[in-house]
Amino acid sequence: MGQTASDISSPQKRMATLDLVRTLLTVKAVDGDAQAIEERNPFNPRQPIVNQEIETPQATIVGLGDREILSNVAASVTPSGTMKLGDTLILLFGQKKLKVGDSIPIVFQGSTYDVYISGIDRTTFTLRLNKEEITRPIKPVNKP
Repeated sequence: MGQTASDISSPQKRMATLDLVRTLLTVKAVDGDAQAIEERNPFNPRQPIVNQEIETPQATIVGLGDREILSNVAASVTPSGTMKLGDTLILLFGQKKLKVGDSIPIVFQGSTYDVYISGIDRTTFTLRLNKEEITRPIKPVNKP
């Protein structure tokens, strides 16, 4: 009833495998609080879209009204398309799907603004910030 050497691992090899399993199964302490973890979560639907393209001096922010902020912020909202699910039109941002009434948190000049989608058509969408609205094309028009 002899077993071949290839059927059974050496005790040292089995011990190394068990040590590896123990380290993989050990629960590690999480650094940071719940909000810091939520901010790093790439699947968080409320994660703000950080606008790094638009830069204006900090002094001009004081005089900006909702209309100016919305027009600056709307330039960074670039959906990839739309889809229709039943009677509901949905705005697509890569894997994100937003419908009328959903908000998009956008960071602009160090402040976070909740911009709401107030309308979706086949070729355009409307954004709202407080009482101001702006309609934009879904695919940006490239001017020569």
